Amino acid sequence: MPLRCFLAVLLPVCGMQAAEFQAPKKWSFATHITPILTFGGCNQSACHGSPVGKAGFKLSLYGSEPEKDYDVLVNSSPGRRVNTANVDESLLLRKPAMLVAHGGGPRFRKDSHHYQTLRAWIAAGAPFGGKDAPQLDRIEVAPDYRVLKARNETINLKVTAVYSDGSREDVTGLSIFSSNDESVLKVSPAGAATAQGATGEAAVMVRYAGKFAAPVYGVSTFPAVKVPPVDLANPIDREVYARLRLLNIVPSPLCSDEEFIRRAYLDIIGTLPTAADVKLFTGSRDPAKRSILVDQLLERPEYADLQTLLWADRLRSDSRFHRIGGVRSYYRWLTDQFLVNRPLDRIASDLLTARGPNFTNGNANYWGNYDKISTPIETAIQTGQVLMGVRIGCAQCHNHPFEKWTQNDFYSLAAVFSQVVEFHTKNAQEFDLRINPAQAVINPATKAAAVPRYLGGGVIDVPPGEDRRIAFASWLTRKGNPFFARTMANYIWRQMMGRGIVNPVDDFRETNPPTHPALLALLARELEDHNFDQKHLIRLIASSRTYQHSSSSNETNRLDFKYYSRAYPKRMMAEVYMDAVAQVTNIADTFKDWPEARRAVQLPDNRYPSVFLDVFERSSRLVICDREENVTVPQALQMVNGPEVQQKLSSPDGRLARWLGSGRPDSEILDELFLTTLSRRPSAREKDRLLTRIGKAANRLEMWEDLTWAILSSKEFMFNH
Repeated sequence: MPLRCFLAVLLPVCGMQAAEFQAPKKWSFATHITPILTFGGCNQSACHGSPVGKAGFKLSLYGSEPEKDYDVLVNSSPGRRVNTANVDESLLLRKPAMLVAHGGGPRFRKDSHHYQTLRAWIAAGAPFGGKDAPQLDRIEVAPDYRVLKARNETINLKVTAVYSDGSREDVTGLSIFSSNDESVLKVSPAGAATAQGATGEAAVMVRYAGKFAAPVYGVSTFPAVKVPPVDLANPIDREVYARLRLLNIVPSPLCSDEEFIRRAYLDIIGTLPTAADVKLFTGSRDPAKRSILVDQLLERPEYADLQTLLWADRLRSDSRFHRIGGVRSYYRWLTDQFLVNRPLDRIASDLLTARGPNFTNGNANYWGNYDKISTPIETAIQTGQVLMGVRIGCAQCHNHPFEKWTQNDFYSLAAVFSQVVEFHTKNAQEFDLRINPAQAVINPATKAAAVPRYLGGGVIDVPPGEDRRIAFASWLTRKGNPFFARTMANYIWRQMMGRGIVNPVDDFRETNPPTHPALLALLARELEDHNFDQKHLIRLIASSRTYQHSSSSNETNRLDFKYYSRAYPKRMMAEVYMDAVAQVTNIADTFKDWPEARRAVQLPDNRYPSVFLDVFERSSRLVICDREENVTVPQALQMVNGPEVQQKLSSPDGRLARWLGSGRPDSEILDELFLTTLSRRPSAREKDRLLTRIGKAANRLEMWEDLTWAILSSKEFMFNH
């Protein structure tokens, strides 16, 4: 079936009866006609909204450019699509009503409200609408937040258009509805939202005439339960537990000391605790020992190594973009920032305002792209996504279909970076950043130089010749900026909790709302109030009951993956996993041509050849996105056949050979192995079963190697839980 025919089946045929029709007092093409085209699917990408249109007729995507659409309908091929002299012969009426052949199938009936609206508009002379016509200001969706208590319970959404003159209009019948989680809530084309089987919340994306709303509704099929009283002194817990109570989700209990020390080590410094660390921590009776441990970890150099790796992923530090000299200086610069706990706003400002040769000025590599500097367009996309949490790249070619950003917004942001030019040094692979005030960015829509603006704000007005990046960086990192603090807070939350409050972490938009808006605002304020001290926020999160939940589940939270009622197991990053294997076996890796890297986490360049790192999905850094955390068949095969693991296990210089040569009893060695790998002692059942097998083994060394391999390959080892 051709796609356009398939869509004709999927999309609703409008059926509001003509008897309900009443022509508006003042016509506006953008608010009265465009929504009908959008509701009928005429301007979507699979139909006339595609880049090349359909059957010689092209509309802007989702009606984002009403002026152009009006011109195509009314002024192109006059009297054909819109015929004001003989209204009923207009193809705009006849084709969607299937009065003549239409490849897109029926869009509405002749007796429908939509047909009569179009007919009345054409009969009125097909006006575009003057400046005196009320402009659509926003849409409002009712009812407000509520929790549905039973499967198949339904609420009917009502969408109201609010105009610039204060007038209001019910536009439910012309609005487009979709749910971001249909396992929780499904929405009909008419706006009936029905609870499904899963407990949770769903955002309903509502679109009308280029305006968006995303109200959130909850569903809980669990009976109300009384959660045992717990200490909610941490503000994070108050926000999280309030949501859990609304949804009748019972949180898991606190994790054990063994679970906590392993979790904190991996989350904060990317290494396993040693057996001695575990014994010391679990043996302590200090009630503040968890907070003390977090403080100690934050002062270790491995903290800076892990943060550098995370930021190198975001910033795409890669020898393809920056060459070896640039990668080295970039990595060294980042590490230096985190070693001294440089505030995040200062790091961002230095990246945005960098100057000089990139081989000696590490922050200049923010601007690098294959032996040359990034274009203003590339920098706008990178800055929007990495430092502002906004995927604005769509607006490079057209107004964003599901967000407020326009093509003008995009090129005004790109114009901020247009002054940056490249000078070559004696090294052909190095670039030197300088400023040329005369440089400009041309907006293809207007064919004129774009005016530099703060995203969503005013013009950047600086004296002639001054570097406007400085003003932009100051605006972005100031207290109260709508982008920076929330994005940094979301990154840190994702690192510690395994999921962003906005997820994906760099995709903030009205139609992708945060799961916990008040919590995100709280974390952003904490960053701002503590001078963007990342360690402060990590301490706050790690000291919360929410962070310290066990990963065990109960009947109510077994399917919870975004309300933080339990700890979500996180697969180790490829580099962390490689280092963990080296730590357990006590056989260090060596990295040719990178003597500064003693561990995989410290590798400046992700181009370093390693099958192990590739199989376990290190970041390609080709695009800005989160890593994958899948468990795959190639990973299992790598653990079976990969030389990295097998050689370490059988090395005569390894930890296992040393243990077996020490004369210690198998019972002690088994305890040490479990403490070293899993940060716990074996259970009585595990110990009895394993010691029996070891005692019966024909080859004791091979048996211990097999046992160690089995633990290294297990989910309990591979995951931080």
